[in-house]
Amino acid sequence: MSCSRSLPACARARSCLAFTALASLLASQGLAAAPSTTLESARPKPLNSLETARPLPPGPPRWAEDYRFLDDPQKRTDPFDGLRYQRLGDSAWLQTGGEARYRFDTIRNPVFGRRGVDTDHYIQQRLQLHADLHLFDDAVRAFVQLENTRAWNKALYGPYDQSRTELHQAFIDLNTPLAGGKLMTRVGRQELGYGNQAFVTYRDARNIRLNFDGLRLAWTRPDGYRLDAFGLRPVVTGEDSFDDGSNNAVKFYGLYGTLPLTGPLKLDVYGFGLETDQRTLDGLTGAEKRYTAGFRLFGNAGPWDWSWDLAGQGGHLAGARIRAWGLSSETGYRLGGAWKPRLALRVDAASGDHGLGDDRVGTFDPLFPKNGFYGDSGLTTLANLYLVGPLLTLAPRPTLQLESGLFGVWRQSTEDGVYLPGMTTVPGTAASSARKAGTLWRNNLRWMPTANLTLDLEYSYFQAGAAVRQADGDDTSFLMAATTFRF
Repeated sequence: MSCSRSLPACARARSCLAFTALASLLASQGLAAAPSTTLESARPKPLNSLETARPLPPGPPRWAEDYRFLDDPQKRTDPFDGLRYQRLGDSAWLQTGGEARYRFDTIRNPVFGRRGVDTDHYIQQRLQLHADLHLFDDAVRAFVQLENTRAWNKALYGPYDQSRTELHQAFIDLNTPLAGGKLMTRVGRQELGYGNQAFVTYRDARNIRLNFDGLRLAWTRPDGYRLDAFGLRPVVTGEDSFDDGSNNAVKFYGLYGTLPLTGPLKLDVYGFGLETDQRTLDGLTGAEKRYTAGFRLFGNAGPWDWSWDLAGQGGHLAGARIRAWGLSSETGYRLGGAWKPRLALRVDAASGDHGLGDDRVGTFDPLFPKNGFYGDSGLTTLANLYLVGPLLTLAPRPTLQLESGLFGVWRQSTEDGVYLPGMTTVPGTAASSARKAGTLWRNNLRWMPTANLTLDLEYSYFQAGAAVRQADGDDTSFLMAATTFRF
């Protein structure tokens, strides 16, 4: 594919920011409706969660932050408040912020040892600064974010590992009243994320977050109805500074709507189009037009929470018909107790192809997914997949969270390969006869010693199954340690 694609966090913001692309993540004015995996999930939420913890832990987009509550001098309790928010007049204000992240990874047998590298140790750096100007009571907004990304000692480089100094985001918003609601028109370079980010994400785990160039419209109404429409191109990373540009070989467009239902149940409906001038998949090479239609049921009731995405795909690749389907789901239950344990079941499934020469492409493409559901080792994605397993989350302290998951992974079709993020296959697995891809055990620990500093530790182990071992693959282990300072 001309554009590599791959991807953990809940987005939160005030109700006045419901017009942003991540608004489908939000419910009850500031609390994420998706299964909660952040440290603040155990705390009572004010109207704006930034009043409790600012900035939010790494993951949520900086453009969704609203610091107007700092107009009250008594709420300026953080030493960086004077930098992050400045009132410029009765109808104008400026927000600024930054991030410094350093991350160390070590991987034994990357890509199950099928890339000729036994062990890969490397360090990555991500530095960001942004300015967010609001004028005329938010009728006009300009957001600019600079980023410097570097990687040292990496044996297997990918397109999202480093890009020197770049303009990561630069967009203008126009906000106007329309039909009892508000219409936002956003033009420029921007991040994008919808729902539980099963198919569209800003992808925080990679050193370079996913961004697009183009136009997005978002209409929202106070009663909860909303509709987004967008036409974008992914950004391609270059090797030098300020050389990133639009990928003119890929078009991404679509609609995403939220329909409020009665009771705890909420519904998102969506349709996406992805056009690629040239890609190779299922033994075919040529132009592809892939259309995705689906819905998301999500919500919470008492101790229960859930998020279920179901989507179907059609279109054509090099003259062959696309017929594919995918499911991404997590259902959780919050127990009582000092450590606030949450038990959850993850069930994911996606179709694979069933042989060459049938004039049909059956492999599901998850588009731009948050593969962080499966950890940061980058060994699986929602394509030709059955994945089932439990998750346990514990919060011994408000600033400390542990999560552990154990998943069995199988191929949906034994005539298709085991897929990696970016829709490439593990070499040799398409010829394997076995269904079991392996067993994945992942563990995450997040500690926030201060309001501005986050420490993350992850360890995962993927025990290769017969489908990988028949392709001469081996077990893979992954260890990551990262420190992130934000203001």
